Amino acid sequence: MSFEISPDWEMEEWYGFKRYKFQFENRLAWVAVPETPAGDGRFSWCVQWAEAFVPRVGTLELLKNGYYHVHIDIFDTKASPEGVAVMGRFHDWLVSRGLSKKANLIGMSWGGFISLRYSGTYPERIAAIYLDAPVCNAADPEACAADRVKDICGQFGLSVEELKISPLNPLNNLKFLVEYNIPLFIATGEDDLVVKVDTNINLVVAELERLGKKYTIVRRPLWGHHPHGFDDVMPLLKFHNDSRV
Repeated sequence: MSFEISPDWEMEEWYGFKRYKFQFENRLAWVAVPETPAGDGRFSWCVQWAEAFVPRVGTLELLKNGYYHVHIDIFDTKASPEGVAVMGRFHDWLVSRGLSKKANLIGMSWGGFISLRYSGTYPERIAAIYLDAPVCNAADPEACAADRVKDICGQFGLSVEELKISPLNPLNNLKFLVEYNIPLFIATGEDDLVVKVDTNINLVVAELERLGKKYTIVRRPLWGHHPHGFDDVMPLLKFHNDSRV
């Protein structure tokens, strides 16, 4: 199985790989292509900040091991229901051109929020999720800033009080991780002052414990929001590969 590439897409070199840029529903999207595809259409999807910390979050090792790598820019939607629907249509389109029905998500910071929103809406489409210093709580003004919470409320059509208890807030919609047995790898910076662990990932972890969900977490003391990823990305590669077995 190989991915169908259109001759009118813009091709460029990206970390030694070929990357094809195009528009999908008037949004910038792209696909990076492995030199030797794994044969089953497997792909990773960095949902936000896809140009940041690329070598540290395992992307290049995944490409070297046969994964395609994709991105579409939906950040302006704040992962609203319509924004997530765009992602769903993009995923369908990728599958129609040869990629796997299940994606390996990479979610850094706000990408963690988008990853949880997408996977919570389409859990059957997810092979595994890697969250790194993730925003998990849409109603947390410390992590999101008050204006960002207001923006989310406007996009979602909810008040702040409604958002706190809504299933559209990832904190309130985690059962799917158990029901669909989705592998989860988490990295934190315990001194993160941008996305505080106590009001974000620690609340997720508490709920995972309540649900009996197994997960992997790497807690890094004396570490802030950046840099995302790891010096040694081999554990990330193993995590993703194990999810495809």
